[in-house]
Order: sequence, then C-alpha cells, then structure tokens
Amino acid sequence: MSKTAQNYYEILELSTGANQDTIERMFRYLATKHHPDAGGDKEKFSFLVKAFENLRDPVSRATYDAKLQQEQKDNAGLAEHARQAGPDTADRHELLCLFYARRRQNENSPAIGTLTIEKMMKLPTEVLSFHLWYFREKGWIKREENGGFAITAEGVDRVEASEMAMNHHLRIESCSAAPDPAAAIPMTHSGAMTAAIPTPHAF
Repeated sequence: MSKTAQNYYEILELSTGANQDTIERMFRYLATKHHPDAGGDKEKFSFLVKAFENLRDPVSRATYDAKLQQEQKDNAGLAEHARQAGPDTADRHELLCLFYARRRQNENSPAIGTLTIEKMMKLPTEVLSFHLWYFREKGWIKREENGGFAITAEGVDRVEASEMAMNHHLRIESCSAAPDPAAAIPMTHSGAMTAAIPTPHAF
C-alpha cells in the first residue's frame, strides 16, 4: 500500500476491529446511498466496492491490515520529523554559514565534502541530505569538480541578508529595552523636576 493509498476502513466508516457482519452491513448501506443509479458519485462508489472486496476476504484483509499498521508506524515517524522543522531552520543557517566561511577562507578550494560536513555539524546523513537538497534547489550551493559542495553568489547573499535581519532585530529589541529618559530625571515631592546630581567616578 502506497503512502497515498485510500484507507479502506475510513471509506466504509468502520473501525479496524469491525467484524464481517458489520463490514457487510455498512457496505450495503453506503453502496445504496452512493450508487450512481441513485445519483451518487461514481468514483466514490468504486472506492466502496474496492474497500469491501479487500475487507470481506479474511486473507486479503490480514494482508491489508499488516500494510496499514506499517504505514501508521511510518506516519508516526513522519510526525516526529515534522516537529524538527524549528531545529532544522537553525541547522540550515549554521550550515550555510559554514559554506560561506569556507568560501571566504579558501577561494581557490571552496568546496566541502559531505563526510566532513557530517563530522563538523554532527548531523545524521538523511538530515544533511535534506539540507543539501534544499540548498541546491534554492541555488545557494553547487557541486564542485572534486565532489564537494560550495556556496554560490546567491548563497552568499542569503547569509548576509539573514545576518542583517538578525542584527536589525537585535537593535530593535535593544531600543525597546532602553529605559525611559524621563524616568531618570529626579522629581521633588511637589512633582517638579530637579537637576540631576552627577555621581563621582569610582577610583
């Protein structure tokens, strides 16, 4: 069963523990409701028939159930990977900065091999492959003749744009955290402003 295959239990509106009588009863009900002769959708009806044919036979159902369980396990792993989107963003920025630094350090040999990157970044092979694929699709890196990868001009622009954006964000935060100048001016009991008294420098 492919990852895009229909779930036969969902099509027949059944739980995975449904018995044969329930399967047949639900099929008759849904087939009557969605039959093309009664104005139902032809494609939906064909899905109902296919689902019923696979679940009515104990052997084919057992085979399908095993594949369904494996797909559910795969989907659980997929959800776990999805939760890594945040850390992935930080890893990609660091990785692209690594290519940037290499290009600045050694213009004549700017490429870095994947094994070297794995050791430096401590990233699993499949995660690194994903990041490299993303960079290549964006045009931020390219493969050199020696087999390694090197940053492109577009990649350099991306790194510098990211750094400028982060610095701008930090400046905004710094301004937001600055104390109100008026709060530093002493007040008299009557509410009038008084001259600030300078404090002596520590020796």
